[in-house]
Amino acid sequence: MKISKNNAILCPCGHNKSYADCCQPYHAWQKNAKDVETLMRSRYTAYALKKVDYLVATWHPQTLPTKLADYLDDAKWIDLRIHGSWQKENANEAFVEFTARYRNSSGKAEKMHEISRFIKQSDHWFYVDGEVS
Repeated sequence: MKISKNNAILCPCGHNKSYADCCQPYHAWQKNAKDVETLMRSRYTAYALKKVDYLVATWHPQTLPTKLADYLDDAKWIDLRIHGSWQKENANEAFVEFTARYRNSSGKAEKMHEISRFIKQSDHWFYVDGEVS
């Protein structure tokens, strides 16, 4: 993990804030993500920190993998770049386009580009699925 000038752990999501002031309140259920980009960043950080409970809770139940652990390999997440986010006319569906760089279990640097789809239910956004390219 990266450390800030004042020795705080920087949040992996790339906002250049401490983890405590950025994604930790979402992971601790002290805050609810107000938009899909915030949810995307908090989910990326959950992957980086292996916070399975948060990933399960923010994944839409209809598309939640039966073995989420299969998605949590030994990747070391390097950084996240958000290219944009948008909502359809239906305000309950939104998308985030991002690229995440990581090192695989062999140490090889790789990147993943995805357009993720989210659905809002009862004032909560949920990850549904994504188109990986």
